[in-house]
Amino acid sequence: MLSALSNLPYLASLARSAGPSAALYIVLCTFLLVGCGRETEYQGLDWKHPADRALPAAFGAADKVPVYAKRWHMPQGFRGFTEAWNARVRAHVERNCETAVQDGAEAVLALLQHPDNPEATAAAYLHLADAWQSMLTAQRRLGEGEYLRYDREVDIPKNLVWQTGNEEPELGSPEARKGGSMRLGVLRSFPNTLRPFGPNSNNSSRRYIYDDIDIPLVRLHPGTGRLIPGTADKWAVAEDGRTVYFHIDASARFSDGSKLTARDFITALFVRTSPYAAEPFYGDYYMGNFSRITVYGNNCIAVTLAARRPYAPFYAAIPASCTPFYAEFGPDYPTRYLWRVAPTTGGYTITPGGIIMGRQMTLSRVRDWWAADRKYTRYSCNADNIVYSFINEPSKARELFRIGELDAFSAREADFWYEGLEIEPVYRGYIRRVQFSNIWPRNCFGFHLNCSRPPFTDRNMRLGFHHALNIRLVIDTIFRGDFRRAGSYFEGFGPYTNGDLAARPFSPEKARAYFAAAGYTEEGADGILCKPDGTRLQVVVSARIDPLYTNCMNVLREEAARCGLDLRLDQTDDTVFYLRVKEKKVAAALFSWGFSPPLPDAVSFFSSAYAYRADGSPLPGTNNITATADPELDLAIRESRTAATEEAAAAAHRRVQQLIYDSAAWVPAWTSDYWRFAQWRWVRWPDTPECRFCPPRYYDPLDSHLYWIDEDAKEDTLKARSEGRSFPEHDLDIPLPEAP
Repeated sequence: MLSALSNLPYLASLARSAGPSAALYIVLCTFLLVGCGRETEYQGLDWKHPADRALPAAFGAADKVPVYAKRWHMPQGFRGFTEAWNARVRAHVERNCETAVQDGAEAVLALLQHPDNPEATAAAYLHLADAWQSMLTAQRRLGEGEYLRYDREVDIPKNLVWQTGNEEPELGSPEARKGGSMRLGVLRSFPNTLRPFGPNSNNSSRRYIYDDIDIPLVRLHPGTGRLIPGTADKWAVAEDGRTVYFHIDASARFSDGSKLTARDFITALFVRTSPYAAEPFYGDYYMGNFSRITVYGNNCIAVTLAARRPYAPFYAAIPASCTPFYAEFGPDYPTRYLWRVAPTTGGYTITPGGIIMGRQMTLSRVRDWWAADRKYTRYSCNADNIVYSFINEPSKARELFRIGELDAFSAREADFWYEGLEIEPVYRGYIRRVQFSNIWPRNCFGFHLNCSRPPFTDRNMRLGFHHALNIRLVIDTIFRGDFRRAGSYFEGFGPYTNGDLAARPFSPEKARAYFAAAGYTEEGADGILCKPDGTRLQVVVSARIDPLYTNCMNVLREEAARCGLDLRLDQTDDTVFYLRVKEKKVAAALFSWGFSPPLPDAVSFFSSAYAYRADGSPLPGTNNITATADPELDLAIRESRTAATEEAAAAAHRRVQQLIYDSAAWVPAWTSDYWRFAQWRWVRWPDTPECRFCPPRYYDPLDSHLYWIDEDAKEDTLKARSEGRSFPEHDLDIPLPEAP
């Protein structure tokens, strides 16, 4: 058992580097974990959930549900959830309808009151269109009946056209060997929770544990971009274009051995929308995206989208949660489940003994994995273990890689790619450099400006900040010209990216003009601008601790001074930095979110619903870290999610990106169209006509899990190193595959 007391040194280190509120949270969690010496109240990695039958019955004898549902056992508190959830959704939709009617009436009144004011008229028409669309959507949803319902398997429509997606090219290589360990370095702080949802769960380490591992109902083929099976072995889209039927693969299992059934998708709805989860996103996710979820027995569910949209099966693929794992779900979920690893449907999981707190995390291949012999997965998840070592010091990580303690290492920084890899193991052919061209959406890496905090409440200040950052100089000097700047917040989505947008250039003249419009009209003796009341033009940029950021900010600070801006950098531990950003307690953050294909989704990042509370104070804990609240942008986001055709969706998404650009709440930093890393020669990749190295729809090819460890090559390499023998120096440059 992982003792809570063993975590105290790690938690103490976090508390020392955290702000007062974050430190208080950490200390509170520590006391909750330790309790009054009753360690049995807290269990971590070695906790085993009870047997399925130990859970309460989901429904009572009087409940009008089919027989299969009456046999369900669900987490405590579930009984009555279906009725409560349907009532909650109906009330939500009714409120939306009433609000839409009221907004429409106010828009009409505004049109009548200001007939000669073009700006007021345009705004009124905008609100009227938004209100009209909202009212129509709400009325349709009210007419569709209950949100969550249980039908019999014989009620599945007979005219459905089922798809399997099995005609796509194979992934991986038949030559792949199972076994060995892949040792990787993570230049991040150790995560402060292993929960897949709830407070602080959306951290940079979650993708290693869940996001890149779990198998959803359907997936996109990383080579062709078309749909392939996940935990569903077939699916069908109804004539309405909104309802998608999923048949769950009878062999699908969670990593703990539990069988995946329709029940687990309802469990996910129950636990993720519960107030105990302290996760406001999921309530909006389910109520805003789906009009109905229907269960047809244990092996089939149907999900009705709120509106037609391209890739309907992909967006109708709701998540599943292993039901018995949440047997103890309740008010103390954030602390009780803090270090419990949720079972996944993927090929890896963390097992007892797989965690060294604050330092290391090991994922082990699932024994008897249900998808081990299935097309698209049989040649993946080859390494027995993936060992992630969390190393805050880049130079230490590079040295560990050089001596062979790490098997692969990111080499995106120019100094490491060019000079850092001019080392003997490369010359002797032990280590290979790899440049992998990809078509994965770019991260929105850049400066996120908090519109709820001075000085960035003023758009003129935000525009001046754009022109005061000489990022082109950073790219040319620190990155040797290898990187570029994005124009759109959602770069790399093909036709859904607005290619007409370009980053605002460095211009001291324009920067000073905007700063003057923001009130900074006087210049001090050191060249920094001030307001007449003496307020100095100073901006503190928050970032995680990284020497690369320090070097980049040194360049930017010198150039910003030419614009009258005093630019400062505040670096903190990853965990503390993330907490402060999510709480909207920083003025500017050098930060990025990771995106996935096929479509951009601006809702959680720019919807006004995630910006402020009802009293006007910033809403903490959401992904709208810029506190952007723009009615026109809200309408455009709504249109991007309700567009029925690919052409309409592309146009709507481009408009969303234009409005994000106009808000000036984000300054693009630097990005690339490739991923660079180095690896020891025993790390092998596919080389087949259907899959050369790795399909292009991966940001980092290591995320594909298509590699394997060649133990013979490893033994030969280590022996050659001890004997002084060499192999031919061999670098890999993987271009994008030719279009078929």
